[in-house]
Amino acid sequence: MQSLQINTGEIRLAINDDPERVIMLRPNDAIFAEKFYKLLGNFKQKFSEFETRAQTLESQNAEDEHGAPLNTGERLSFQKEVCQYAREQIDELIGVGTSQIIFGDALDIDAIMQFFNGIQPYMQKARAEKVAKYSSAYPKKGKNK
Repeated sequence: MQSLQINTGEIRLAINDDPERVIMLRPNDAIFAEKFYKLLGNFKQKFSEFETRAQTLESQNAEDEHGAPLNTGERLSFQKEVCQYAREQIDELIGVGTSQIIFGDALDIDAIMQFFNGIQPYMQKARAEKVAKYSSAYPKKGKNK
């Protein structure tokens, strides 16, 4: 039987070089790209709200007899909420269970930021190549000199 090879531009990334922990990005897929950039926009808005809440929590600096903030429970609950939100968004973008593959059981905002900083260059490169390909395929309209 003959075979047709289709290259959809999928990018497979191993998490921490572990071949058992692989995620797949589809930056050439218009729906995936749209969801990715929408997610970034939603994050920007949501994290602005989170930043305000974080500043409020951090401004409450009363301490207990051991020097720990009295609102430690609230701070930890807030951090958990931020991480759970981010994990839900990642799973929505890439697929259910992706956050578990990437982070395991960890709820670590730094790890989440590392993930987004790590995948952004792949997205930017693929989208730039796609735009360049199609913009060069169509001549610019304008006056001929």
